[in-house]
Amino acid sequence: MKTRVEESKSARTVKIGTRLFVALCAVALSAGLYGCAKKGPSSDVIATVNGKPITVKRFKTEMAKLPPQLQSYIQTPEGEKKFITSLVERQILVNEAIKEGINKTDAYKDQVSDFKKGMLVQLLLKKEVADKINVTDAQAEAFYKSHYLSFNLPSMINVSYVQTNSMKQAEAVYALLQKGEPFASVAEKYSTAPNRKSGGVLGWIKFEQTTPSFNNAAFSIPKIGDYSKIVKVGGNFDVIRLNNARTGKPKPFETVKNEIIMIMKQQEGTKMLKDFVDGLKSKSKIKYFYGNLPSFPAVAAPGSNPSAPEAQGKAQAK
Repeated sequence: MKTRVEESKSARTVKIGTRLFVALCAVALSAGLYGCAKKGPSSDVIATVNGKPITVKRFKTEMAKLPPQLQSYIQTPEGEKKFITSLVERQILVNEAIKEGINKTDAYKDQVSDFKKGMLVQLLLKKEVADKINVTDAQAEAFYKSHYLSFNLPSMINVSYVQTNSMKQAEAVYALLQKGEPFASVAEKYSTAPNRKSGGVLGWIKFEQTTPSFNNAAFSIPKIGDYSKIVKVGGNFDVIRLNNARTGKPKPFETVKNEIIMIMKQQEGTKMLKDFVDGLKSKSKIKYFYGNLPSFPAVAAPGSNPSAPEAQGKAQAK
């Protein structure tokens, strides 16, 4: 039995200073950090650039637009100085852009127009979707119980799988399982994997020990005895059953409550957004003129190799 292990992981740690600068550039650019000049700095002015002030109010306003983690950093002595330095540097760049007349170019006007449209959409969706999403603690706890393994990742799981060569075959297998056919019997009869004679048993695996798509599907099965939806693994289509699990130290609900609420809000928001847009579309008169679409040269699908013969009936171990 072979295992396909994911070979690399992306780095997840980014230096706070870099994140601050990047986030600020985006915020400051959209806000337009140039104000009216004053004769002399007042008590609320924390910096000036060519006589134009950057005020405490502006500092707090721009800080409020940043993620909570960066806001906490900015409230430290070191963070305050870095943030005001970034505001000053942005002001200098804005001044130079105006000096060169970039604010009068068509490119600038087009981007401003696009920004305004984007802001209109953002504010509309906030009013009609985001502000209407509500997830209670009771709902979050129910979600936690029904997705227990998702938040208490087992150290190892024991799985079986049925491997097929096409989506059509996989759908037929999935239909049999939904009718109550024993997983082992279905695997013995329909699986193309070498372990079909043992009822499709793969055995115990650790997290990230197998192919990413297989791993993610297997470790997402919420209950012992349940099986996954059809998952594409390489050139095959699998259905995976969770036979057993060895759990590590469980995470109490309170430690993951905020994470669960965020997940549920995202899910509810996605549904509400679709319903809202579908409702608007149903009230609109829409016409498509596909014949007027521009023509582009044909491009081969990524990873395709038309000259390679199609492999038929090759069972691949996970």
